[in-house]
Amino acid sequence: MKYLIALVSLGILLLVYMFIQAMSYKTRHYELSGGAEFRFLHITDIHIGLLFISSSRIKKTIIETKPDFILISGDFLDCPKHIKKLEKWLKGIESGIRTYAVLGNHDHRCFISDPNFKNEFMRLMKSLNIQILINETVVLNDKNNSSVLALVGLDDCKTGILFDKKIFEGLKDKYKFVLAFSHNPDVSLHIPEGSVDLFVAGHFHGGQIWLPFNLEYMLLRKEKVCRMGHIKGFAAIRNNMVYISRGLGTVLVPFRFFSVPEITVFDIKP
Repeated sequence: MKYLIALVSLGILLLVYMFIQAMSYKTRHYELSGGAEFRFLHITDIHIGLLFISSSRIKKTIIETKPDFILISGDFLDCPKHIKKLEKWLKGIESGIRTYAVLGNHDHRCFISDPNFKNEFMRLMKSLNIQILINETVVLNDKNNSSVLALVGLDDCKTGILFDKKIFEGLKDKYKFVLAFSHNPDVSLHIPEGSVDLFVAGHFHGGQIWLPFNLEYMLLRKEKVCRMGHIKGFAAIRNNMVYISRGLGTVLVPFRFFSVPEITVFDIKP
């Protein structure tokens, strides 16, 4: 009996620990060499229905790090009914900083489940000055008003519209830095070789709940990038630098294990 009690107690402690991990987050800072100078902050996988990180904490990080712009790599929510909760959270991180976003597979699934929801979602993004990029390029200027950065927002490759590779033609020759972002890291497999200086994505949650031998990825996921061994952090794919974020929220269960949520700050230096 005492062994059963010990086992149950251990299980409860493990669940508490995993819930605490889901409530915490780490700000990761990286400095990269590039032809331009700017700082951006990357957020992904909000999953507002199972998010336990307050907007006030994220806003504090935004204020402290002072990024030139913010990128959000999709999966805002899992269910249309969470739109008001998402609105409140996004208003809580408003800081007057330019914000660009792409859509994730969960966002697209919400649109499929309720065809009218897409318009409601897009209106909300517009009202919050969050520019949704669907296979589009935005040119950003530096402090001297010179066009130095090409920002390419790419739709989800599984549930969205796969981009035309022509979108990257000439960008490396014309701009000092080409930055692309999307939701699913598998998008990187479609980007022409050597076409971007950095590509950032999310989707994998860094595993969310760690299992030995990468069992989650081998058994539960069909994405190619994770089966190549690229789960989180930096990777080189098709001669392009890729960063895969662990994201903020959770799906299915409100737990994380050995995969602390993150937001990422990148400093690009000449």
